[in-house]
Amino acid sequence: MTDQTPAIPPYWTRLGSFFLYPLSLESLLACCAFGLLAGLASILFIPANLVMGGVLLVATLRYGYKVLERTARGHLDDSRILFDSVHGGKYLPYKQFVVIAVGLTLCAYAASVAGAHLALVLLVSFALLLPANTMLLAVTNDLGESMSPPRLWELIHGIGMPYLGLCACLLLLSSGSGALLGLLAPLVPDALLGAVSGFLGGYFTIVMFRLMGYALYQYHEELGLAVDVGFERQAAALTPSDPARQRAEQSVRLLKEGRYGEAIAQARAEVDAQPGDLAANLRLHRLLLAVPGQTQAMLAHARGWLPSLTRPGHEHYAIETLEAIWQHQEDYQPDQPRLILPLASAMLAAHRGDGTARLIRNFDQRFPGHADTPAIYLLGARLLIEHKRDEAQARRVLAAVRQHYPGSPAAAEAARLDGLLDRLAAAASAAAPTP
Repeated sequence: MTDQTPAIPPYWTRLGSFFLYPLSLESLLACCAFGLLAGLASILFIPANLVMGGVLLVATLRYGYKVLERTARGHLDDSRILFDSVHGGKYLPYKQFVVIAVGLTLCAYAASVAGAHLALVLLVSFALLLPANTMLLAVTNDLGESMSPPRLWELIHGIGMPYLGLCACLLLLSSGSGALLGLLAPLVPDALLGAVSGFLGGYFTIVMFRLMGYALYQYHEELGLAVDVGFERQAAALTPSDPARQRAEQSVRLLKEGRYGEAIAQARAEVDAQPGDLAANLRLHRLLLAVPGQTQAMLAHARGWLPSLTRPGHEHYAIETLEAIWQHQEDYQPDQPRLILPLASAMLAAHRGDGTARLIRNFDQRFPGHADTPAIYLLGARLLIEHKRDEAQARRVLAAVRQHYPGSPAAAEAARLDGLLDRLAAAASAAAPTP
């Protein structure tokens, strides 16, 4: 796989989708049909019920093989499985029976010749090879090739260690139908138990074959398997589109090509279409900062965008924007008085003392009688305490707040701060050594 070719998500990250797959329309109808066949078999007598059970098993496996083959060739949609196969696969279930019979016969022969221990080793090996054999049967429809040790090893080696994880998943799934049926048995009427058993058997079979098909598709390049839908098309289908990311990538491409005007025009058009979009405005702001000769355009956009950045959660961008403005216009202050307090509070919380002082300077003269004046004074006192270490001047400011705005929340906070300073001073005096 080349670095430029996107890979699809590995099978172990998509296990949930395999359980949802049998609930698509065609697969769900197939499971219902299997349930009806199982229900019919449960009410028939020998040998009719055995014949019906055999028909059910063949039908379930045949549909599972079609799911496996179609998935392995890259068709991850939920349509046209029943009548869509490269080689037909009409006799695949019977070939699977032959493989199982050969494997069990070898195990039985080993038990009779060398004892149960060797037979157990062979049985475990056969169980580990069975998924590889099933996958080869599905894509080649060749019994001999699916039993060939070199071909089996080639497939297992191509997948690598994830093959063992695949076997573990299949082992758990193979027991899922019986376990779930055991839980449902007390709740289901006896007359429907056969139908439910057939439905669950079909459901878990489809999940298992879908999983094997996806694993084959995931490693089709390593295995040399021809597919109908490559990774590029599949990745685009599986990955939800992100318009913002696409626009950002397009801007980067235009900048690399030196097409600054087009990049700015695209970003500006995006802002015009969505004036309140934070990402769009941030992209335009940073683009105007980066491109030479766009200082005035950056200032105009930043001054217009700044009011929307006083909302909670946007403080970081507000500080970034203000500092960008001050780099080119040192004496800038927002014209709207309602912006000063939230912006200055954000600056102080970010330990930007100089920026805080810049914003609140001469606020009472610029906006006489404004409702935020007491809070601005209080902010100034905090600035003096936390950044200037000038407690004496801070106490004078706090006293002025309490005197001139006695009924305001700022006055109550000023009293609290004044008391805190008193306690700190008392504690410092007590800790000081006596001469």
